[in-house]
Amino acid sequence: YYLQCCGIPQGSILSTLLCSLCYGDMENKLLCGVQQDGVLIRLIDDFLLVTPHLMQARAFLRTLATGIPEYGFLINPNKTVVNFPVDDIPGCSKFKQLPDCRLIPWCGLLLDIQTLEVYCDYSSYTCTSIRSSLSFNSSRTAGKNMKYKLITVLKLKCHCLFIDLQINSLRTVFINIYKIFLLQAYRFHACVLQLPFNQQVRNNPYFFLRIISETASCCYSILKTKNAGVALGNKGASGMFPFEAAEWLCYHAFTVKLANHKIVYKCLLKPLKICKMQLFRKIPKDTMTLLKTVTEPSLCQDFKAILD
Repeated sequence: YYLQCCGIPQGSILSTLLCSLCYGDMENKLLCGVQQDGVLIRLIDDFLLVTPHLMQARAFLRTLATGIPEYGFLINPNKTVVNFPVDDIPGCSKFKQLPDCRLIPWCGLLLDIQTLEVYCDYSSYTCTSIRSSLSFNSSRTAGKNMKYKLITVLKLKCHCLFIDLQINSLRTVFINIYKIFLLQAYRFHACVLQLPFNQQVRNNPYFFLRIISETASCCYSILKTKNAGVALGNKGASGMFPFEAAEWLCYHAFTVKLANHKIVYKCLLKPLKICKMQLFRKIPKDTMTLLKTVTEPSLCQDFKAILD
C-alpha cells in the first residue's frame, strides 16, 4: 500500500477542477497584464498566448521558464513551442522553435499565426492504427453498429472551430471538411475489416454506398447549423458552399482511400466515380477549381503515416 503524500492521485475527478482553481488564481494575480491586444487561453494546464507584442510574449515565456514555486508551477521544455527565437532567454534553449512556421500546434489544433484560422492537427494519428482506436461491436447487427458508430464519431470531428466561416476562410473550411471526410474513410475501412465474414462489402454494396452518402448529408447539416444565417448554397449547385460541393468532397475522399484496397471495394469505386462525374457537371467552374485545389495530395501528407 502506498500513501499519497503530495498532490492528488493522477486521474482523479478532482484533478481538472483543482488545477483550474489553482492556475486561475495564478493568472488573475500574476498574468493579468499579458492579454493586452491579445489573448491568453488555457486547457487544463496547456497555455496558449496569442499576441502581436513580442516583448510581452518574451516576458510571459521568461516567467514560465523561471517557474512559479508558490503555485507549484514549472514548464516542461519538451512540450513548449514558440514561433520566435528564444536562445537568449535563460532556460529556453530546449524549447521547440518554429520561427518560420505558419502553423502552431496546440491541444489538437493547428493555428495559423497570420490569419488566426484553425485547422485540425492529425499528427497524433502518425504510425497508429485506426482500428485499434475505434471500438466496434461485430455482432449480428454489425452493419447497423458500423453505421451508428461512424455517424457518432463524425459529429465529434465536425467541431465549429473547423467549419465556422466567421473564423475561417471558405478555402480553410473546404480543407477541414475534406480532411474530416478522409479520416472518416479510414474509419470506414477499419470497420469493414472487423465485419463478420458473411457481411462483406460485395454482398450489399448499396448499404455501404448509403453510409458514404449519409456521411456527406450529416456533415453538411452540421455545417449549416454552425453557420446559421449564412447563405451557403442555392439551387443548381450555386452559392459559396452548396451541398453538391460537400458531396463531391466526401466521394473524392472515400475514393482516395478505398482505391488503395481495390479488391475489397471494387463494387463501390465505380458508383463513386459516376457520382463524382455527375456532380462535376453541376458544380460551377470556380467552385470546382477550388475543390480540386484543396484536395491536392500535398495538403494531406499527415494521412500517409496512418497504418490502416
